[in-house]
Amino acid sequence: MKSEMSRIVLGTDWMIAVPNLASWNIVPTKRADAILNGAVEMGINSFDTARIYRSEGVVGRFVRKHPLGRGAFRIISKGGHPSLFWRTPLTRGKLLRQLDDSLRALGTDYIDVYLLHYDDPKVPAQAIAEWSVELLRSGKVHNIGYSNVSLARLKEFRAYLREANVVPWVSNEFNALPVKDGERWKGAQNISRDGTYVDYLREDGLPFLAYSPLGRGGLKKYIDHRLAERKLEDERRISRLISLGQKYSVPLSVIALNYILQTAPNFHAVVGTSRLDHLKENMRALTFQMSEGDRNGLAFSSCSY
Repeated sequence: MKSEMSRIVLGTDWMIAVPNLASWNIVPTKRADAILNGAVEMGINSFDTARIYRSEGVVGRFVRKHPLGRGAFRIISKGGHPSLFWRTPLTRGKLLRQLDDSLRALGTDYIDVYLLHYDDPKVPAQAIAEWSVELLRSGKVHNIGYSNVSLARLKEFRAYLREANVVPWVSNEFNALPVKDGERWKGAQNISRDGTYVDYLREDGLPFLAYSPLGRGGLKKYIDHRLAERKLEDERRISRLISLGQKYSVPLSVIALNYILQTAPNFHAVVGTSRLDHLKENMRALTFQMSEGDRNGLAFSSCSY
């Protein structure tokens, strides 16, 4: 399933809107507009946001005012994330309500890709799949999908979605960088080392959004750590990235992004930055192709892709 989305998607989680409405907001308009306009000029047509980010208003205001019009852009948003302070179960009503809140904040009547931000394993897969189909049939979303979802649960969802001929999007953490120990948060899914999961996505042609493609907190932090603070495996991985950067005459971030984009045609990288020079640098990942051997050399040992 090929998408019309740009391979690099602009992440907007730092663009907190006050108030979170497309009709008007006062911050961070100038800074955000500079990044959004720059992204469009560089060929990015897709923006990633979420109800919990509170950036929908900024994205919506930008899209509404842009001369290209709504149809030129692809908006990804997410709902169903548990409260930051207390966990409430996922329900049909909660998902429908958050979707309507997102549409209102974005100032649009549809969302291109709507993701369940956080799986609730206590809710039967059949119920979530049925809610997903209901959202699609409402016309308020054009594609449905799941973020932070395990492979087992994804397979369960798909078993029910096939009856409605629905192909879901998937979004998890995926990158070529040293993996930090422990979960990012309870239920977060990092599939960087999970070759079985990645092969499943590739072989079934599922559209995938890789979040944190440059790691948690930036690639530079990995390079700047003192030698004693890094594991031998991490040292080798960083050395390999540096070597490939020198071979292809590009920054390490470009190698890391190219690795994701070469994994499969339907893999997209969600890049969040507040600096145009960083974004311009990241776009170089689209301008070259590593050899298959070089790309596969970055894959973790447990991966066959």
